[in-house]
Amino acid sequence: MRVAFIGLGNMGSGIANCILKAGFDLTVYNRTREKMEPFLSNGAKGGSDLRDTVKDADVVMTSLMDDTSVLDTLKGGILAGMKPGAIHIGLTTISPECADEVAKLHMDTGTFYIAGPVVGPASAAGELLSLLGGDQDRIGEVEPLCRAYSTKVVNVGEQHSAANALKLCINYTVISLIEIFSEVYAFADKAGANLDVLMNFLQDAMGHPAFKMYAGKLRARDFSGKAGFAMTAGLKDVTLMLKASGQIGVPIEVGQIVKTKMEAAIKAGMGERDWSSIYEITRKNAGLV
Repeated sequence: MRVAFIGLGNMGSGIANCILKAGFDLTVYNRTREKMEPFLSNGAKGGSDLRDTVKDADVVMTSLMDDTSVLDTLKGGILAGMKPGAIHIGLTTISPECADEVAKLHMDTGTFYIAGPVVGPASAAGELLSLLGGDQDRIGEVEPLCRAYSTKVVNVGEQHSAANALKLCINYTVISLIEIFSEVYAFADKAGANLDVLMNFLQDAMGHPAFKMYAGKLRARDFSGKAGFAMTAGLKDVTLMLKASGQIGVPIEVGQIVKTKMEAAIKAGMGERDWSSIYEITRKNAGLV
């Protein structure tokens, strides 16, 4: 299986590295050439542009930023360059409506689209959850590839947008719990309670490693980007969830609160810090330093 991988940011580079280590024939492309160099040094090929990168690929994978970057990249060379019958796996968290639009663009050009958003911070370790939506036969073909970077691969059915809707649900749950953690930490701190006791409770209550990580992050007020999620990217996902829920008439009030705090955090210069740094906005609102 010949794989083309486009987008070598923090998440993309970790996934691409897992694919290369698994022995797949890999061609990489990134607008910033320097990010390609480690892969070229380890045996991957490099594309000169989008069309050149995908021309021989059986599977094209994109790890980009948002709806606009995905659509621009598709129209900027991927669709024109993919061979008939090739498969595009979209790893990016995009809106459900964009996922269905991308699927239609592929259908019109004789190629296939699989929505494949991933969940989890440990992309380099191959410990992600993959949510796959699309043509069932094509999903069967790419599952071995997806297992190169995932500990769990879930087939969510034929509907492409369902995979992205589920990803938004998961991310929304995580940031909502972070907001709850922020509130109880701030309350306990101002009430003079022992924060370590609270941290131990939260860590015991939240069995998932990500929740344990965030309970520790907030207690230590360690909001570096390592093993986390940038505030700007998180705001994009929350905004997508608010839009998607509004379209179907399901108000999510906590999401509006979180969005306001994330915007305040970005305005305060925390755009590249982990999204859990909304705790600092909660502390400021509570009169804590």
